[in-house]
Amino acid sequence: MAGRHRRLSMRHALAVVAGALLGVGALYVPDRVENLAGPATPLAFLLAAAGGLALSVGYAVFLSGPLGDSGGGGYLHLSRTWRSRALGFLAIWPKPAAYAALVALLAEYLAGFVPLPAPDGVVALALLGGLLVVHLVGPVAVGRLGLVLSAGFTLFLVVLVAAGLTAVVLGNFFPLLPTPTLRERPVLSVGRATLVALFGFVGFEAIAALAGEVRSPRTTLPRALVSGVAAAGLLATAMAFVTLGVIPWPRLVFAQAPFVDAAASGLGVATALLLPPGIVAGTLAALVTLSWPATRALAGLGEVIPPLAHTNRFGAPDLACVVVFGLAAGLVAADAAFVALYLAVPGLLALYVAHGLTTAALPVVNPELYAASEFRPPPRLLALTGLTGAGLAGLLLWQSLTLDPAVVLGYTRVGPTVAGPAADPLVVDPLRSVVPALVGWETVGVLVYVAARDYREEVGVELEPLTRF
Repeated sequence: MAGRHRRLSMRHALAVVAGALLGVGALYVPDRVENLAGPATPLAFLLAAAGGLALSVGYAVFLSGPLGDSGGGGYLHLSRTWRSRALGFLAIWPKPAAYAALVALLAEYLAGFVPLPAPDGVVALALLGGLLVVHLVGPVAVGRLGLVLSAGFTLFLVVLVAAGLTAVVLGNFFPLLPTPTLRERPVLSVGRATLVALFGFVGFEAIAALAGEVRSPRTTLPRALVSGVAAAGLLATAMAFVTLGVIPWPRLVFAQAPFVDAAASGLGVATALLLPPGIVAGTLAALVTLSWPATRALAGLGEVIPPLAHTNRFGAPDLACVVVFGLAAGLVAADAAFVALYLAVPGLLALYVAHGLTTAALPVVNPELYAASEFRPPPRLLALTGLTGAGLAGLLLWQSLTLDPAVVLGYTRVGPTVAGPAADPLVVDPLRSVVPALVGWETVGVLVYVAARDYREEVGVELEPLTRF
């Protein structure tokens, strides 16, 4: 899609991982986890990091092979492994809409947070319009902007961790299991906390969007993905350790932004001095990062819907960008982002389940594609990793199908943006929100797939054989 425009590097890929897995929610670590694990909360974050790595291994395998040269991402991974375009299309179909909804949510949140002499809706639309222009200018412009924002925000967090470590009191971790529930069911308690912390890894696969833009993608992207997920997980664990080490567990309930409160204590400054710039930086970093998978996932469907594959002279998938940002802008203008947010997290988790199962089956179902991958764990280890990732994603998906969308989104790194009036339309039973959204959107996907097939036949577009790999 953009082979001649490959000008991004490892640092740009790492910036995408950082922006997706840290974002504004990192400032509030370990919000919602400490109630389940108590002083053992850092352990839950460390275990969640291991789970994030299990999820990422499958993507690393595919990105290290011939499919890593193209930005098709999960669509190519599934369609080529199972030799079914319909399966790949329907599995990936919720992804562009999910990320477009998250982009709209972040734009609305930032517009409401920053006091400007204009209505929030106008500011949000201006943000989306500006980001669209950056995308149309080309991948290099988006990559550089994302690098500055993600690197700056990550450095901000690292400095806060270092400052907070100076104020840690190890006695805050004793007793490690202070309540009867924690002592009687430590594994169950920490396990539940780990699942909540694992929601922070939703969006890890955003890096696959750079497959068509980065130099030496088969080596760069797998390394950036695995190292980035590990680093983000360890940083989140360190933030949880600092928070519990500075603020005694029983008093965390009174913290405005737990991690920032703890770091401010170490620096000897007020939380209000650190939180606003952190929120702006984290939100902007996440906004730019999450626009990558939104646009590239849709462009990746250009094999099925040929017009979506069109790129301008800068290497940007212009039609896909216009559609994604048009959808996000429409949600903002209609004040209806919550409808698409019903789909956001469950749609991505369903994709992770499918991708994990595909990873496990790859050596058996498509040994040629497996053999062509440079990163190639032994088949049994790959099967174990893929099934583990699929199982973890399945547990998270079950949570998203039984809890209201506001709670589920609150577990993710966009959690702080789902508060106040923004949360009201999301407090809905999943049977009346998430399930109809998933079923309805997949039904639309079936209709689009059939219409696209008829369109290709009409204009004479022939697709390459799926037996190539």
